[in-house]
Amino acid sequence: MKKILFTVLLLATSLFAEIEWQSSYEQALKKAKELNRPILVLVVSEHCKWCHKLQDETLADPAVENYINRRFVAFLVDREKGKYPSYIKAKYVPTTFYITPDEKMIIKPVEGYWNATDYMSDLRLVLRVFKKSRALR
Repeated sequence: MKKILFTVLLLATSLFAEIEWQSSYEQALKKAKELNRPILVLVVSEHCKWCHKLQDETLADPAVENYINRRFVAFLVDREKGKYPSYIKAKYVPTTFYITPDEKMIIKPVEGYWNATDYMSDLRLVLRVFKKSRALR
């Protein structure tokens, strides 16, 4: 019975989980420094169908949500409306940037829509590169 209850609770929390987006770049940077985590900056546009597909499918995948929430600090910004540093230049949307707490790019920006499996592959790569760079200090 306990096993069934645990499974139901786990499923319920994953169904209602979502990425914990920071409300500003400054807030994301502050939290990244406190937690020593990389920042995931997702630049989108309101009228971009691939941005919506990425958000509605890939980022709504419970495994992706959980991985991002536990290992990254996330910031979602509209390219035309949002405030973010000028060094973050998104030629296309969606574009995902991975940045260290001291504001250095971890890997080159990732442009376009990716399914959950491929997006997770990038997330894991970024985390490996980030941890390795921290260990070399």
